[in-house]
Order: sequence, then C-alpha cells, then structure tokens
Amino acid sequence: MTPRRVLQILGTAEPAGTAIFRMVESLVTAVDPSKYEIEICFLRSGELVQSLGQLGIRSTCVNWDGSPRDPWGAARYAALLRSGRFSILHQHTGGRLLTGLGRWLTPAYLVRSLHARASEQTGIVSRSATLPERDVLIANSQIVADHFKDSRAVVIYPGIDVSLFPEARRAHQGMVVGTACRLEPVKGLSYLLQAVAALAREFRDIRLEIAGEGSLRASLEQESRQLGLSGHVIFLGWRDDLPSIMAGWDIFMMPSLDEGFGLAALEAMAAGLPVIASEAGGLCELVLDGETGWLVPPANPGGLALRARALILDRQMREAMGIAGRQRALRQFPLSRMTEQTIAVYDGLFAREREAGH
Repeated sequence: MTPRRVLQILGTAEPAGTAIFRMVESLVTAVDPSKYEIEICFLRSGELVQSLGQLGIRSTCVNWDGSPRDPWGAARYAALLRSGRFSILHQHTGGRLLTGLGRWLTPAYLVRSLHARASEQTGIVSRSATLPERDVLIANSQIVADHFKDSRAVVIYPGIDVSLFPEARRAHQGMVVGTACRLEPVKGLSYLLQAVAALAREFRDIRLEIAGEGSLRASLEQESRQLGLSGHVIFLGWRDDLPSIMAGWDIFMMPSLDEGFGLAALEAMAAGLPVIASEAGGLCELVLDGETGWLVPPANPGGLALRARALILDRQMREAMGIAGRQRALRQFPLSRMTEQTIAVYDGLFAREREAGH
C-alpha cells in the first residue's frame, strides 16, 4: 500500500516557531512511514529548516506571509499543493486564503490545529472566533476548543519526552527563577519583572533568567534597569538546550495574560520544577494549584511575588511540588499519547471514507 502524503503547514522556521515545530517533528519521527509520508511546509524561512535536513525530513519554504498582498508567495504555495498528491493538509497557521487554496487545488482532507486563542500582540482573547471550513479541528486544550465552539473539535494535549530532562538539580549560587517564552506582550513579562523587583528587596541573591527572544527584548531590558534589577536579570536569548538550563533553576514562572496550553510550563514540570503560572487559558488544565505549583490571577505581580516568596522560604515545598509536577508530566502528558492521538485523527478520516464507500 502506498503511504498517504501529509503536508504539515507551519508559519515560520525561525526560533519563534520552535514549540509547534517540536511537536510536528515528534509526529514525523513517530509515524509509521508505510502509512503516512509527512512533509513540512514553512511559510517563512529560518534556521529550523536545517534541523529537518539533518533528520532526513523533507521540507519546503514558500516565503509567503499568507495574505493576498503577496501573489507571488501565494503562487509558490499553490505550486507546492499541485506538485504532490496530498491526502491531508494539516494547518498550524493561516486563514481563509490558505485554507481556500487547499480546498480548490487538492482533494485533501483539511486538519486545523489551534495553539492559542489570544492575540500575541495584546494578550486579548476575542469574544467570538470563526474559522475557515475544515474537516477536523484539533485544539491543544479544552479551553481553546471551547473558544472556537466546534462540537467536533478534538483536544490533543502536547506531549513531552520527560527522559530528556534530568532529575538532578545543577549546583548554583543563590535562588534562580526562570522562564522560557517569546518576548511578546501576551507573555506578561513586565509583571514578572515587577514581582522579582519586590522579591529582590528581601532576597538579595535572587536571579531571574529569561530564555527567549522577541519584539519586547529592548523594552524589557530597559524596564529591568529602571526597576533596579541590574545584576538580577539575565536575558539568555533563544536556547535549544532548555533541559540543561532548567536544571539550574529553582522555580519556573509563567505570567502570561493567556496561554493556549503552556508547553514551556510542561517542560519545567518535566524538569522537576515547581511552576507559578497565570490562572489563564490552558495553564489551568496543566498546573494543579497547590500540588505541582500555584496559579495566580493574570497581571498580578503581587500575587506572583507572594507565591514565589513562599517557595523560596520552603525548600521542602519546592521539592515536593517539583516531584509532583514531573510525575504528572510522565503520567498525563507523554509524547507517545500526543502522537498516537494525532495519528488516530488521520486514521479516522479515512475510516469515514471507507464507510461512505459501503
């Protein structure tokens, strides 16, 4: 039997797209190649393409922003669709034009994955949301599925290979708080800086490490200086060695205004870290308040500082929450479950096709 061809469509091959890229990469390496032949299309180029080449995974970059303002980019995408007999187009980005081209130019099933519900630029969750026509909608949390009001939506939580994250903590000086995210408004990092500034008045050896890049880096660096945090905050930039970095942290904090799920928080749990996160979006489905960490109302630096202070003063609590978080990551969010559920969605499309044939 000839394997069915699946085209995974991602927005960018820059490090900003790493979280979604890692999930797709895991699927590609787990799938039975005799059933599905998966290729990746990036709308915009970047260094992640090289990683795929090293793994022997086929990928294409069409250099298109997904809008009608760039007809040449749209033409390149259309040519890609015509070049192969794809059975499934699995979109992780794009709107009606991207979906429309898939419908017009191929007989493929359209699968749409949703990874967020809030604007990255503002952190605001729209009151209503509509999506282009598709055959299956996959949401990365129940709250994202509910937001788009599709009764057929399938919730598939991101998974993680916990074995990549060492259990042992790396020796270091002082108390290290860490976070990993894109430096964009939706991530609420200004509130984290304010919380650390309050903590630094009591704990002089506290340090905040921020792994990530984004449009707000310069303004966040300026704000940290204005808050008197010079020497207390380190901007690490994009890092592809997060398991090693997290081994040197004591507490993980995610102050997002909203999150579809919060993959970095799951990674922190796998690393055995207690997680202090906003009570927002899919984080409420990931972090067990009072067990694997704490949930704090969004945009609340005082609440962040209060919970962090309790953990700083209580090593036993930190360790217990870290152990509970790692166990939860192992039991509830294994990488194998995510890949198996995604493949089951693909299989279900063709099962319906066979039933219709009868």
